[in-house]
Amino acid sequence: MIRTLPALLRAVGHDDTVMEAAAVATWKRVAGEGLRDHAVPFRLHRKTMVVAVADATWQKQLTSMSGQLLFRLNSLLGQPVVTHIEFRIDPTTVERERAQRRGVRRHR
Repeated sequence: MIRTLPALLRAVGHDDTVMEAAAVATWKRVAGEGLRDHAVPFRLHRKTMVVAVADATWQKQLTSMSGQLLFRLNSLLGQPVVTHIEFRIDPTTVERERAQRRGVRRHR
């Protein structure tokens, strides 16, 4: 599916809902298993992706990597859908995602 995103995005034009869904799906691919439990994307607003992190340590670490993450995101999307990533400290959202992922793993 990720390989078809650039063509899909070009076909639908600039639809905010589609762009956000594509950016979130691509973030999960870019972040990989190592970051998925620590960085949860929850909104794309005016080309800024807002990502929840558990604490200031994760915020600082990921902010230092934001250039690499942006490059990988937009490369997979085939266009500059995201121009900035805001890492917001929100441990509740991160924990909710972790719990949801644990539940999905148990049911497989």
